[in-house]
Amino acid sequence: MLKACAIITTLDNLLLLKEQVPILQADSFINKIIVVSNGSNDGTNEWLINQDIIPVVRENRGAGPGRNAGLDAAEKFDYALMLDGGIRPLVNGTKYMLDYLEGHPDIDVLGVEVPHFETDREKAWRRWPGPITDEQTYRHSHLSLTAYCLTKASAWNNLRFSEEGPFGEPGWGVDDDEMACQWANAGVVSHAITNIHPYRRGSGSFRRLFQETGIWPNQYGSVYEKRLVWMQQNWPQYGRGVQWDEPWLTVIIRVGELRETIEIIRYAHSELRKRTFGKPWNNIPNPYSIIAWNPTREFSEWAEPRRLRQQHGNKIIVGKKIVERTRENNDVWTGDFRIWEGSNYRDAVRPNAHYYIIANNKAELLGALELYNTVYPPREDNVPPPINLTELRLE
Repeated sequence: MLKACAIITTLDNLLLLKEQVPILQADSFINKIIVVSNGSNDGTNEWLINQDIIPVVRENRGAGPGRNAGLDAAEKFDYALMLDGGIRPLVNGTKYMLDYLEGHPDIDVLGVEVPHFETDREKAWRRWPGPITDEQTYRHSHLSLTAYCLTKASAWNNLRFSEEGPFGEPGWGVDDDEMACQWANAGVVSHAITNIHPYRRGSGSFRRLFQETGIWPNQYGSVYEKRLVWMQQNWPQYGRGVQWDEPWLTVIIRVGELRETIEIIRYAHSELRKRTFGKPWNNIPNPYSIIAWNPTREFSEWAEPRRLRQQHGNKIIVGKKIVERTRENNDVWTGDFRIWEGSNYRDAVRPNAHYYIIANNKAELLGALELYNTVYPPREDNVPPPINLTELRLE
């Protein structure tokens, strides 16, 4: 009988780890469990000592390098169940994933669609509902789904997560995207399962940062930004500009009184996040960018500790060099939110943006967003407008 090893990569998730391990130990298809403690300081390392598993205790250099350590510790296997530390696997899930992969020799990876993870325990599923049908899956090439997926050994033939540059640093961001690019390049086929709802512990970090600052951290700090830039430079054939292509709308907010500026930024993010892609990406907002222009000293002092400024201010990474940003090298400039200190706000708009607005107060922002929805109403297919940079102005 074919067997699978389970690889859990965890960081300070001891309470959920104590649920994960027994579920996997009771799984007849799992013959080996590897737990990678990726820099944990919550008692995980001590707990692992007395468990019937293979522990890998290491410093945190990012999720991808941690997963590599787990794959290397697994050595030979037919299948590998990849699982993040904050996710509770569903009982009997491995069986149904294995059945599906055995019946589809052209597919190497089967994972749970990320939007379907549930952070409410009462709403999360505990048992896999039954056999997986073709109608429940679709080809997925953007993420590697390694938060919770079953992979054939062929998915890892001479392939590992990148540990180059910013991927060798602790921090969150785009490791799964980078692995998906490697798989696409190697011909590894990945499918996502929809309408399966495992429990995922919600760290609250994104929502907490939004509540404190008004910023939805799509570009979550410097590590995320550097990794995204690295991705754009090393895998340009799989993505242009920001993760979801060029911003369709750029909102430029002239910085004024601190609290009022924060309120305007928060409102802009809240409204723009309502415009989302169709299924199965309906949890992802259309591309947009928000710029705080002409910042005051008070605003900069508020933003800097929260890591909201781009890593190099008005500079970017090109290759391994940090250079001044210009309109010519704008293609590697990233960010859904940034501070712009240039004298001309128009220079802050990326060349392939479709529309931009400038707001001095909330009333102007309200009017401009209403006009945007009139000029380019939300569409079910979310096809972007033609690239024709236009400033939206109310008459």
